[in-house]
Amino acid sequence: MDTLDTLSKRLLSRCPSVGIALSKQLINDCWHEIQGRYRWSWRTANGCFAPPQIYTTGTVSVDPVNNPYTITGVATAWVSSMTGRQIRPGGITQPYYTIVSVNSPTSITIDSPWVGPAAVNSAYQMFQVYYPMPADFGYWRYVVDLRNACKLNTTTTQQELAVYDPQRTNFGQTYCVVFRDYAPTFGGIVGPVIPAQINAFGAPVSATTNGFNFPANATYIVQVLTGGVSGTATYQFIRAGNSAFIGPVTTTDYALDLSDGVQVYWPDGITYNAGDLFLINCEAAIPTGPPIYELWPGPLTSSSVYPYQYVRQETDLTDQFPNLPPPMAARGEVILELALAKCAAFPGTSNEDPNPYFSLALSELHTTRFENMLVDLIREDDEIDVQSITYERYGLVGAPWLDGHWQQHHAPFLNW
Repeated sequence: MDTLDTLSKRLLSRCPSVGIALSKQLINDCWHEIQGRYRWSWRTANGCFAPPQIYTTGTVSVDPVNNPYTITGVATAWVSSMTGRQIRPGGITQPYYTIVSVNSPTSITIDSPWVGPAAVNSAYQMFQVYYPMPADFGYWRYVVDLRNACKLNTTTTQQELAVYDPQRTNFGQTYCVVFRDYAPTFGGIVGPVIPAQINAFGAPVSATTNGFNFPANATYIVQVLTGGVSGTATYQFIRAGNSAFIGPVTTTDYALDLSDGVQVYWPDGITYNAGDLFLINCEAAIPTGPPIYELWPGPLTSSSVYPYQYVRQETDLTDQFPNLPPPMAARGEVILELALAKCAAFPGTSNEDPNPYFSLALSELHTTRFENMLVDLIREDDEIDVQSITYERYGLVGAPWLDGHWQQHHAPFLNW
């Protein structure tokens, strides 16, 4: 079975002047070209959208001036599994906000600052209409609605939805899956602990496991409440802009979460003074993640599920992941032929350093061999996952084949 390493060595045995680094790059380039030539069976993957039940318990308040990223609930029971859902306080005059984190049963962080007027004890809806796709998503094959036994449309655009339903008032049976944007991946930088006063003695150490996940830059304030050593002293903390500290929390010599991915620990052997203040400055970083699709009209019940099938993105062969998919691992010579064609088409870097394997005629020969091999490879893959179907058609007029009287009087050409 061929891998990146075996194909590189096979290429070097035929064209040693390429070198190891370039040989691996050539193999990878050829692998990408082959992946793009057909919708191969090994690029197929499956998933399922499973909408949660709509949640409307309690009321919410938002302070857009002092705390625009936080929604506070009253009589709510929010849990961490609600992260990623959408929330819309105040009805159809407000947009959807995506929940970035659930801070407590009565506090959540949203992905963008609140843009409406202040909300006070407002009714709300929490559901999920935006779904991030797997990281390897390439393009759709299909999405189906099992409850209503139908295939969903995957070619509707956001421009069309802006005409059909700009306020997103339609809910219930879903008809289409619409590209929205790309999922943000929160993973910013947690800065070091900075004493807020000159005479502070002993400071905690900041840490993070998965990075800073708040959607904007922020400063966290940590205050020692009860002095003492780690395990005895207590502290409280707050994100600047919030109205109340959280605490008291007992100090530990291992990292404890504050919020938004920020952690602190308090080393042993140090006596911490009551009243000391410390700052942790954090920088948000939101790189682009996988695409997000909107289900429209939005589903409001967990009884609807939407299995889907998609084609994976093209993959790289690397030293960490050198293996080919099983159908290709046994046909590495197809990749090798294309790589040899590219080698034979390269004259070299200069007249002083020519490529001994250079020959346009040889390149054409390798290309022809590759194309013939590719036809066989596609046929073999079609036997696994049929995509190219050709029906045999007869050049005869339509006839009632079971009507012997009609055939005898109107189709004498059938008398063989």
